[in-house]
Amino acid sequence: MQISFSRFSTYRRCPQQYKLQYVDRIPVPAGPELHFGAAVHDALNRMYDPRQLQRPQLEEVIEAFIASWQGRQEEVPEEKRQLYFERGVDLLRRHYERHGAEEEGARTAATELSFSIRLGDSDRLTGRIDRVDVLGEKQLEVIDYKTGARMPTQSIVDRDVQLAIYRLAATELYPAFDVTTTLYYVLHDVRMSAVQSDEMLSETQYDILEAIARVQLGDFDPNPDSHCDWCGVKAHCELFRKPLETPDLEIDVDDALRRYAEASEAEAEAKRYKAEAQAQINAYLDQAKTERVEGGGYEAIRRRYRQVVSWDAERVRETLEPLGMWGRVTQVDSAAVKGLLATSDLTREQKAEIEAAAEYRESKRIRLKRLGLPEDPEETAE
Repeated sequence: MQISFSRFSTYRRCPQQYKLQYVDRIPVPAGPELHFGAAVHDALNRMYDPRQLQRPQLEEVIEAFIASWQGRQEEVPEEKRQLYFERGVDLLRRHYERHGAEEEGARTAATELSFSIRLGDSDRLTGRIDRVDVLGEKQLEVIDYKTGARMPTQSIVDRDVQLAIYRLAATELYPAFDVTTTLYYVLHDVRMSAVQSDEMLSETQYDILEAIARVQLGDFDPNPDSHCDWCGVKAHCELFRKPLETPDLEIDVDDALRRYAEASEAEAEAKRYKAEAQAQINAYLDQAKTERVEGGGYEAIRRRYRQVVSWDAERVRETLEPLGMWGRVTQVDSAAVKGLLATSDLTREQKAEIEAAAEYRESKRIRLKRLGLPEDPEETAE
């Protein structure tokens, strides 16, 4: 049996969805973001195609995007077409300004590289890699383009199954090279490389083989969850395609459902009520210019925390590149940047420049204690 990352991830999310898409072959329409991403991919493949003698001009890259987009835009709501088109052109223009020239020490060996490698005794793992770069002697970087705005944490990237599959494929295709797998967020011009242990790669292979075995056994039970709300084959799912018939049982399910809904609503109302009270306590402490207050038989003490939300990658790059240290934090991950700041490799002024590139969020935590009782604080984070 052949299986790809998309098929495996679909089965892991919901076996019933896998059956409907890949066994029953019910077509699933792609959303606007997928069409946009595909057109950007086509343009980047044109830009980095290693069969070219030299890198194409910006106009040629834009033309590749336009040609691909014109073939896809009919599947995108009319009111969104111009927005996606302008976003794509702007994104590619900014990318070309930074990477239009050949990058020293790196060359692209392949784009849209298809692979089919043996997995187990008779199964095969298939897929297609966006780009493979050669980085010096015996070093390869496998790159997967991402065109969305949201970026994951480094720990999520390290566990990314798609990158693990690409690592397995590249290691077999290029056995003499050390392989790095990278998610490249084109919109932000940020690369996030995975740190993959042998144990994690082995677990990925085991999980894929287990999914194959369950598919071959015909295990396609639905796995209902929040993904049902946006599932493209929901109308065909055995849980939703026909009206429910309520059997005559001793259980009063109407009453149980009603009580469950009422309790859920009460819980949500309690959270809202608590948040409003907490906001008023914070407002009082702010106006009173204090961090402690007593009242109503309780004492509240507030502590403030300042957390880094994100980094301005461009400002960090401008500081570290001239020092030859950009390669140590190319993920612009908080842990990586903080680790560098903790070393003595930077001067106080350089550290200040990097710290100024951080976006901070202040959080407040209130410790609440009933007056007259032994201390058993309840802490709530805002």
